[in-house]
Amino acid sequence: MSQSPVHSVLGTNYVPTEQECDKIVEFLDGHENRLAELQAKIAEEEAILQKLRERYEELRDNVDTNAHRALISLFRRLPDDILREIFLHCLPPHRNPAMCTADPPLLLTRVCGRWRQVAFSTPRLWTSLHILHISNYSDGAQIPERKLDSQEVGILQWIGRAGSMPLSITFPDPGRNLRMKKRNYRPTDLKRLLCLLSPSFSRWQKLDFFLEGSSGEVSQIVELQDEEGRNPFRQLEQLSVRVYLRWWEDGLGDSESVNENSHKFSMLLGDLLNCNKQLRRLGLYLAHIRALRRSLWLTLTQIIPCAQLEVLDLQGDLRPHHGSVIPIDLLSNILQASPQLVVFKANVGHPGSQLEQPVPTSTVTLNRLKQVSFFFPDWKADHFSSDFITKCDWPALTSLYLRKRQYSTYKGDLSDVYLLSAFADQVSNTLTSLRLSSSGIYQDDLIDVMFALPALVQIHLEHPGLSLSHDEEEESFGPCDAITEVLFDDHIITHLTPQPDGTHALPQLRFLKWERNTGFSDKALAYLLRQRSASPFSPAPMKQVHIYFGRKMEEDILPVCSDLIEAGLDLRLKYPPSFDTSRDSTYESMGYVQPLNVDHQTFGWD
Repeated sequence: MSQSPVHSVLGTNYVPTEQECDKIVEFLDGHENRLAELQAKIAEEEAILQKLRERYEELRDNVDTNAHRALISLFRRLPDDILREIFLHCLPPHRNPAMCTADPPLLLTRVCGRWRQVAFSTPRLWTSLHILHISNYSDGAQIPERKLDSQEVGILQWIGRAGSMPLSITFPDPGRNLRMKKRNYRPTDLKRLLCLLSPSFSRWQKLDFFLEGSSGEVSQIVELQDEEGRNPFRQLEQLSVRVYLRWWEDGLGDSESVNENSHKFSMLLGDLLNCNKQLRRLGLYLAHIRALRRSLWLTLTQIIPCAQLEVLDLQGDLRPHHGSVIPIDLLSNILQASPQLVVFKANVGHPGSQLEQPVPTSTVTLNRLKQVSFFFPDWKADHFSSDFITKCDWPALTSLYLRKRQYSTYKGDLSDVYLLSAFADQVSNTLTSLRLSSSGIYQDDLIDVMFALPALVQIHLEHPGLSLSHDEEEESFGPCDAITEVLFDDHIITHLTPQPDGTHALPQLRFLKWERNTGFSDKALAYLLRQRSASPFSPAPMKQVHIYFGRKMEEDILPVCSDLIEAGLDLRLKYPPSFDTSRDSTYESMGYVQPLNVDHQTFGWD
């Protein structure tokens, strides 16, 4: 580029001569000519570029690249048998699927024709079903008959796709939805659906349902048969039944209610459970039956097929004041009659004032028992509870759940926890998982229990408010919670932390869940986690730690523990919403878990 002939005087008040003016004009003419040439070349290049863009868009529009890539995608080329296995893993793990187009397996049938064909030709996808049998809306309005007919058609189609495979059927408990102002259940709803399903009775393997009504209405359901005389309850391998009898509809007077109710209930249970040689897992949950006589529990071993049961759940998910309690002096009778038990759950009550038969004095040996859940009225020990615990010989027990049903909030309500220490002494060498209600326990007593369980891998100290209810739901934070709760402070964390000499409680601990009663500091918790990871006396670091505090955050320890988290530690710290809004700090709602589905090898929480 040529230099301006007057570049030295540009921007000044200099007045050029005539000769200099001619040079300036000549210079500008040449400069403008060069600009015009470049502009012409730009236009030519832009025309070429525009043609290229048009060719590109034409080529792009003529060939659907995404559609072609979809044809050669790996997922599309999966064999049908692999696709079927993937579909099976899409089913909900802890419940039966419902007839909802937004959830598998129906959702899988709405993707494409091939998926629909594969899903419909996979019987295992359709072997389990959760059936709603509510004929009224929650406000009491009647559901149209056409909608009920559509539901019945859908049920029959679902069951038909399962072919000849065994079936798992669940019906909802209409009383579990506490938000409903009015129960909208009628016994005829269940009877109608059972009659609809009667052709498939012979294939029923698992059943979870709710029996409500007068003894006559319940009897009609229990005695149902198909055209060939088969009863749906006689060949089940797994049965969960919640019973809610409306005694008042039977017209019984107060003086005769206890005896008559117990007799009728025994007859109903006998009709439901007798003659079933395949039953291995039984969940029997009794609601509003506080007036049952001890004779029912004495004859329970004659009513249910105890000798063949592997799982017996007499606890369920009902509230304590609605459910039934087994006197502790009768507990041994049930256990001795059930030598094959792997899982046993029961609500334990005080002994009766009069004993109808002698209490067994021999040791209760159950060589296969792995999981036990007991809800006691309190932690105190009496002659019967002491005698029962000392007679327990359960060499394979690995999982124990103990809860106190009576909720205490003040230190003056704390009692002797002999039951805890007695159980710890009995199972100290085998127990790997402990879930414990922290209500009414002194800190030093809990420390002693921890030192007595050297093999423990997992411990869950649950919310003390759960002692008010069997429902697995956390209560909201109240204004006085931090005052009324008996807090566990840094002292207990210190005993869980490896010391220089190697001493500490629960050396095998990997999984810790603690809900409320958490008075220990964030700093102490962080030091515990680091020492569990670094100390030579700690066999392995913590894998999962979930703490639900009842206080505000003192110190954010997540940065301090970032390397542990990167190494695999699942650390979740939750604080009351009123104290901390900087993170997700609300209590998690515990989902309903089928009580008979047990995995003894799995540790941790979702």
